Amino acid sequence: MTQLIGDVANRVLRLPKPSNTADALQPVFEAVSNGMHAIQDKFNGKAQSLGSVQVVFEGIREAVEYKVVVSDNGIGLDTERFKAFCTTDTAFKITRGGKGVGRLLWLDAFSMIRVNSIFEEDGKLFRRTFDFSLSGDEPIFNEQLSELSERAETGTAITLTGLRSNSYATSMPVQFATIQKHFASHFLADFLLGKAPAMTVSFEGRDASFPQAVNDLLVEKRESVEFKSDIYSDLTLDGYVMKKEASSDLDGSHQLHLVSSGRTVQTRKIDGLLGVKRIGADNDSVLHCCVTGPFLDERVNQERTQFNFGEDVAADLTKECVDQAKANIVVEEVSSYEDYRIGRLDDFVEHYPSFGFEDTPSLLKRTPVNADNHEAFAKALIPHKIRADKDRREQVQAVLDRLMTDEGIQPDLSEEISKVAAAASADENRQLMEYVIRRKFIIEIMDALLGKVRVLSGKFDTHLEGTFHQLICPMRVVGNDPYRTAPASHDLWLLDERLAPAKYFASDARIEDFMVDRDKDRVDLMIWDKVHGLGLGHDEKLSRVLLVEFKKPERKGYSGNYVLGRQMNRYIEKLKKREVRSHTGDTVELSEDVVFHCYVVADIVGDLEADTRNWNRSPSGRGRFQYLQGDDKGTIEVVEWKELVRDAKVRNQNFLEAARLSFTQKGDPLFPDATSDQTEAAE
Repeated sequence: MTQLIGDVANRVLRLPKPSNTADALQPVFEAVSNGMHAIQDKFNGKAQSLGSVQVVFEGIREAVEYKVVVSDNGIGLDTERFKAFCTTDTAFKITRGGKGVGRLLWLDAFSMIRVNSIFEEDGKLFRRTFDFSLSGDEPIFNEQLSELSERAETGTAITLTGLRSNSYATSMPVQFATIQKHFASHFLADFLLGKAPAMTVSFEGRDASFPQAVNDLLVEKRESVEFKSDIYSDLTLDGYVMKKEASSDLDGSHQLHLVSSGRTVQTRKIDGLLGVKRIGADNDSVLHCCVTGPFLDERVNQERTQFNFGEDVAADLTKECVDQAKANIVVEEVSSYEDYRIGRLDDFVEHYPSFGFEDTPSLLKRTPVNADNHEAFAKALIPHKIRADKDRREQVQAVLDRLMTDEGIQPDLSEEISKVAAAASADENRQLMEYVIRRKFIIEIMDALLGKVRVLSGKFDTHLEGTFHQLICPMRVVGNDPYRTAPASHDLWLLDERLAPAKYFASDARIEDFMVDRDKDRVDLMIWDKVHGLGLGHDEKLSRVLLVEFKKPERKGYSGNYVLGRQMNRYIEKLKKREVRSHTGDTVELSEDVVFHCYVVADIVGDLEADTRNWNRSPSGRGRFQYLQGDDKGTIEVVEWKELVRDAKVRNQNFLEAARLSFTQKGDPLFPDATSDQTEAAE
C-alpha cells in the first residue's frame, strides 16, 4: 500500500480556511496549474497549440454533491511525479522550489478526490488510479496501476467531490459569471502573453473559453518597453489596460506579473508604487504589466511556481518596472494624477497651514504616491513636521549657547539669529493661520444660523436659544470642576477676545454648582478672572466677574414682568452675598470693589428696543450699554447677534493681516475687505 508520508491530517487542519470565493477556489486553481505544468512538460514550446485543460463544475446546489473535474492532456503521473505527490516534504520538491500545498488544499476542501492518470514510461503506456481523502487510515487508497494495450493520450483527470467544511460550502461559487470572472483574473497573465494552453470551464451547461474570456477583459494593449537594468539586465515590460474585473481575484487593482517561459510565476500588487487609482480613456480601468527577461528565466524552479531570489530582490525589481511603466506606459495618467495630488495637497495646507513647512512640490515628494487626501497627507507629513520642529528648536538652542559663551556677536551669529527668527516667525504664522481657519468655520455656522432665523422671521422653536448658547460655550458645565467634568473647549472669543484663553467657567449651570450656598437658580454663563489667568494669586478675592444672558435671535416679545437687567442684578446680589467655589473646590470671595461685566446677547427689536431706547451706544458698535447703578460697579451691554458675528469677522481679518498671510479669498463673505467692514461697524 502506497502511503502519503507525514502527519497529513494535522497539516490540513492548520491550513487557513477560506473567507471569500477567491480563497475557496484555490484548490481548483492548484489542480489547473498542475495540469498546465504537465502540459508544458509534455509539449514544451508547443504547449499553447497542442495542450488543453477542461474544468467541469457539477452538483453545485448541495455541498455534499459539489463536484469539480479538472482534466488535462499533459505528461501524466509517472513514477517520479507520483513519488513526489506521495511525499509532503520531499527533497525533490525542495530542490525544485515547489510549495507542495496544492494536494493538501484538495484534502481540506473536498471529502473525496479521485485521480485517473495515463502516462508513458519506458515506451509503454500505463494507467494509474487512486482515491485520496482523510476519511480512511491512509490518505491514498484503492491504488491501481495497469499497463494499457491500446494507444491512448496521456493526461490526468482529477475529480474533487463533496465540500468538507462550512467555510468552503458557503464560499464556493454557485453562479457562472462568478466562475468566469475568477478564472479570468487568476490566469490573466498566462493568457495575455499567449503562452498558456487553451482552457474550457463548464458550469451547469454553460462554457467559458480561454483565452477568449481574458481577451474580453482587455481594453487596450499599450506599447511594450524594452530596457536594460543595471542589476537585472535586459527586461521587457508589456502593459495592458484591463477592465477592473480583471483584478477581482487578486490583492489590489494594478498588478505586475513576473513571467518565465510564458507562465506567471508571481503576481505583485503595485497600487502603492503606481499611485494612480484608475487608468484608461474612461478612467475606470486597471493596469496589468508582464515583465520577462533572462534574469527571470534563469532563476525559476522547474515547475515554474517560484523564483529562487528573496523578497528584497522581488521588491526592487518591481519598483524598477513600475518606474518604467510610469515613464513610458501610463505617462498621461501619471501626469494628470500628480496635478490632482498637487491641488489636493494645496487644499490640505490651506486647511492645516502648520504643515506648510516647505513648498508644495517638496512636501509632495515626502508623501507616498498614492496619498491624495487630507488624512493620507497628514499621516505622511507628521514625522517630517516633528523633525522640522526639532531642527528649529536645536537651531535656537545653538544660538542661545553661542550667546552665552561668545564674548561678542560675530557676523555669522547675527546671520544665524536672523535665520532662526525668520523660521520661528514663519512657523508661528502657520499655526496662527490654522487657528484663524477654525474660527472661520465657527463664524460660518453662526452666520448660517442667523440667516436661517431671518428667513423664518422668528417662527422657530425655543431650542434655538440653546443652540446658539452651545455654539459659543458648552452648556451645563462648570469648567474644570474636579468633582464633575474636565476642562471644556469653547468659543468665548466671539464675545470678547480676552476670553479666548479662559479655562474655567460656569455655563448654564445651577448656582449651587459653583457657590457655597445651595441655590437652585441657573445662570447662562459666568466667568471670573481668577480662573482665566488675569494674574490673581490663590488667596486674592475676585475683582472682576463676567455674566452673560443669551436670548434667541429675532425675539420681539418678553413676558409681562420681564425687565432688562433684573436677572443680572439678581445674580450680582447673590454673588456679593455668598462665596464662590474655585475650580479646585476652594471658596473665593468677591472684593469690595468687584467690577461686573454683564452681557445680554440678543436682537434689539420689539420690547428690547423700547427698553434700551435711552441707553448709550456701545463703543464697539455692537449694541447698547449703561452703567450699573447704586453700589454695583460695571456695565450691562446688549450685543446684537448680527453685530457679534460682524465684529468676530473683523477681528479674524485682523489676525490674517497681522500674520501677513494671503489665504483670504476676494469676495469671501466671511472675510470681506477689513477696511469696509470696520467702516460698517463704526457706522
